[in-house]
Amino acid sequence: MSNATHGLPIHTPDPDFGRMYQFPGEALPRLRMTRGWWLVPMLAGGIVGWAVLLRAAFL
Repeated sequence: MSNATHGLPIHTPDPDFGRMYQFPGEALPRLRMTRGWWLVPMLAGGIVGWAVLLRAAFL
């Protein structure tokens, strides 16, 4: 990696590159859903998927 960066016109080391995170979710916000809510998007996706498949097959 050092050979690749030395060929660039401006070589300034980035202090944030490869840093360790202090706790989970520091970089990205956490999405917490209550138990069972994963069924709603799965069911909706299944219904839409079957509707598209049946429409393509019969129309």
